[in-house]
Amino acid sequence: MDRAGYRSICLHILLLSIVVMAVSLAIGCCPRHENPFLHGLGLKQFVQRGPTEVYNRDNIFDYMNGEAETYLPLGFSLLYTERYRKPGTGKLILVEVYDMGSSNGARGVFDAYSRRGGRRVEGIGSAAWTDNSLILFWRSKYFFRVGPDPSAQTDATPDLKDLFELSRNIDHMILRGDKGAGK
Repeated sequence: MDRAGYRSICLHILLLSIVVMAVSLAIGCCPRHENPFLHGLGLKQFVQRGPTEVYNRDNIFDYMNGEAETYLPLGFSLLYTERYRKPGTGKLILVEVYDMGSSNGARGVFDAYSRRGGRRVEGIGSAAWTDNSLILFWRSKYFFRVGPDPSAQTDATPDLKDLFELSRNIDHMILRGDKGAGK
């Protein structure tokens, strides 16, 4: 084989390798679900602390042990976790957003957890509940859990007023971004 033929084959192999790599990255790295939380909520009253963490059906057990069995049969696809700090305080709030794939799945998880004491809350989501330490609500295909960050190394615990305020803000952001989410 002459030198020109060898160069032509090498060039074709190089270009093919680049195309295969680009396609592999595009398929493997991009989330298939659109979610308004990937880039933060941009709330003025609360500051996002750290990156959004994302879990799927394959690694949900890395985040929670034992509770995943509640979510998986109801259509769980993704979990987004974000931590928020109230400015001027050491209060840290953990927000968990479960993409349940459908409103039936989101409502099913909400029903499973809201049966245990506590009380219903008006004006947040399609339905909301609190036990005075955390707030659960659902809207559209999302189930939300908003409460104190258990990993926080602070003595300042967010009060129920802070949890209500953040939950309402999140719900308003969902309503603006998801016009099809009804009550």
